[in-house]
Amino acid sequence: MSARTGADSGAAAEVARRWLGHVAEQERAIVEGRRAFEPSHELDREALSLLVSERLLSADDADRLADASEWLEPWPDTVAGLELLAADCTVLGLSNASRRVLAGLSTHAGLRWHQVLSAQDAGTYKPGPEVYEVAMASTPADSGVPFMVAAHGWDLRAAAAAGMRTAYVPRADGDPPGPGDTFDLRATNLLDLHAQLLDLFR
Repeated sequence: MSARTGADSGAAAEVARRWLGHVAEQERAIVEGRRAFEPSHELDREALSLLVSERLLSADDADRLADASEWLEPWPDTVAGLELLAADCTVLGLSNASRRVLAGLSTHAGLRWHQVLSAQDAGTYKPGPEVYEVAMASTPADSGVPFMVAAHGWDLRAAAAAGMRTAYVPRADGDPPGPGDTFDLRATNLLDLHAQLLDLFR
């Protein structure tokens, strides 16, 4: 963000906090039926407009940031980890990001999926059960019960409630497991997850 706007790190962190907070709040409102569904890139634009109205961003900076979600840097293990996983497993991405954001992100970051699924396909957001039902319905018939792989405990708990198996991979900005969480797998990163899955299916 600092690179696109020239803002110092403190100001950029505050803009990011407010931006992500607004989007998360609106996603909750959609899941709870308090507002109609809007895809994530529209929620991003809404958040940016709010920041402009509060004079935390200029209109020009907001325009430069409008597609920032499509240019996020992947975690260090992501590209190599997905390549390994996709060679041995069917890999479906499942995200709250819109179809447009996921297409841009997958292209720019070089992410390998067999299919990428968006909350937009369900008309709501995680942890709404409809999102996980889209993933379950998209899994090949001979694949068995799919694993939901995530860094957020809330995401995995909702996936388990929808009938999926679960694999936790930690990330610095994730939601760690709680004391009562019993996920099927816990891996240090995607490379470790690949090795655990190979052992499981041998």
